[in-house]
Amino acid sequence: CNFEEIKMNITGIIAEYNIFHNGHKYQIDEIKKHSDAVIAVMSGSFVQRGDVAITDKWSRAKTALSGGVDLVIELPVCYALNAAPNFATGGINILNALGVVNNICFGSESGSIDELMSAAELLENENSEISEKIKKYVMGGMSYPNALTKAYSALIPSDILSEPNNILATEYIRALIRSDSKIKPMTVKRHKAGYHDRNLYQNIASATKLREMNRNNENINDFIPYKLEDINCDIPYDISNLDSAIISKLRLMTAEDLQNISEVTEGIENRILSSANMSYSFETLVENVKNKRYTTSKIRRMIISALIGFTKDIYSPMPQYIRILGMNKVGMTILKQAKGICKVPIITKTADFKEQSPQFNLDVRATNIAMLCNPIPTHRIGNADLKKSPIIMK
Repeated sequence: CNFEEIKMNITGIIAEYNIFHNGHKYQIDEIKKHSDAVIAVMSGSFVQRGDVAITDKWSRAKTALSGGVDLVIELPVCYALNAAPNFATGGINILNALGVVNNICFGSESGSIDELMSAAELLENENSEISEKIKKYVMGGMSYPNALTKAYSALIPSDILSEPNNILATEYIRALIRSDSKIKPMTVKRHKAGYHDRNLYQNIASATKLREMNRNNENINDFIPYKLEDINCDIPYDISNLDSAIISKLRLMTAEDLQNISEVTEGIENRILSSANMSYSFETLVENVKNKRYTTSKIRRMIISALIGFTKDIYSPMPQYIRILGMNKVGMTILKQAKGICKVPIITKTADFKEQSPQFNLDVRATNIAMLCNPIPTHRIGNADLKKSPIIMK
């Protein structure tokens, strides 16, 4: 890629914007002190914690554009609804494939890029002694994240492997290493509110807290740089709308069917199926499946993956396409340049995308299912992916 020809310093972000808030705006403002443009690769209909997004992906793309992002690209559900390493790999390889991105910037609790890079290099070059320790701890009933933290306790500070943004930061760097990427990693220290922080700090709060407030009909306008009613998010999507669909789907599946679903391993399929017969909702099902070995987020992802038909063969490290959700004038310029060098098809009009893509078909299914979570029954339309155009911000 000839960066002299582009004449722009472009920074990428991998995000969920579930919900876009002043902390995200702060990150983008910090980036734009040193970059000419920002590209966000954003989760679509479902998010990494194993939940439906708070509103549709086009509305969330609109908030990102209003907050200073220039181009919004969808992170396909095969990456968005996956463990941190695969989530990061998908996002990084989309930025790599574009061929126009100079940097990636991510939030972290650490705030030290040197500390995060050191940890990432240790994790990426794991020696046999550490591997054996991890295996031993997992066999003893410990969850993989806890086993990893314990095994590396003498080499990596525990907060690097336990704080959510630090974890993702190391995975982004590892994905850059594996892909031999020329993209430079940068970090912005998380501002005031932590990932799971339930406290309010003047005009800053975590997305977790804001989703909670939103669902309780509390006013969050001081914490977001737009109005909820402008983006169809005054009443959030509710995954409980899928309770019957999830339970009925699982009760019709066999253990062999479930073994093929993303992240399902080690016999957990039997526990999921037996729990489905004594559960009446998604949340009670998760509680019945839960044990020390698996994180709640992983269990939630497995169940949603079963519902949307996300089988293991659909995932691949390289994206099969790049889907545009929104752009402004700067984003249009970037997109024009990328189209000449991008390594995979770029989709702006889905009707023009004729290739057979299991990843794209999964995204269509995921959106069809997620739309059923819309609080307004008449808005639960199907095939939105084939009908909606990218958001254009003037």
